Amino acid sequence: MRNEMILARAAAIAAAALLSAQPAWADTLKYLGPAFGGYVTTSGVVASPPAITSSPAAGGFLMQNTSAPSSGSFLAWCLDVQGFLTSPATYSLIAGTAFYTGAVGAMKVDALERFATALLPSVNTKMESGAFQLALWEIVGESSGSYTLDSGNFVVGAASNGAKELAQTWLTNLNSGAYSANAMTLGVWKDVGGRTQDLGLFTPAIPEPEIYAMMGIGLGLLGWAARRRKLKDAAAI
Repeated sequence: MRNEMILARAAAIAAAALLSAQPAWADTLKYLGPAFGGYVTTSGVVASPPAITSSPAAGGFLMQNTSAPSSGSFLAWCLDVQGFLTSPATYSLIAGTAFYTGAVGAMKVDALERFATALLPSVNTKMESGAFQLALWEIVGESSGSYTLDSGNFVVGAASNGAKELAQTWLTNLNSGAYSANAMTLGVWKDVGGRTQDLGLFTPAIPEPEIYAMMGIGLGLLGWAARRRKLKDAAAI
């Protein structure tokens, strides 16, 4: 029995790896609070289109999928600076490339994944969390491929805790090509009901050949386990 449980778990992991690259069904997400102890405040924020009418707090969200509560909490980021977060709300998890489409969308996804690969593992404080969110809004809002918080479609006049200055340093490095690796993959929890913000999350990238190799191994193990059970049943008769 223990061996069969191990085999089934291996197959489940392989199947999950394959499904992680595909659109998922709707889930209910609940907001738990700031991910790094708080948010930085902002002023003089300009975002268009549409125009923003408030000065948003910036930082990562701690979220829980109440449709699968045993999975625990996860880190997510606001993709819609013009909107407000509603909790709980219904979402569908899709690939970043399905959310941001076309040539401009591909550019955004590539920049976001390179940015997250280089910097997200070191985000550990309220200031760094706020800076990461400000830079993410800039990358999402800008279509030219050159990122600055002082001009363009997304502008920040000021932010507390030195978050704007840190975000601009990171964006300058992104502009220069200092961040080149794509070891993170962007996924988007897409708002289903039009009631809340879309949320971005970053997970370690799994190369497609490895996904299908894992799936093949998992299915093979399931088949082996099924044959083994048949032999046991036959022997017991």
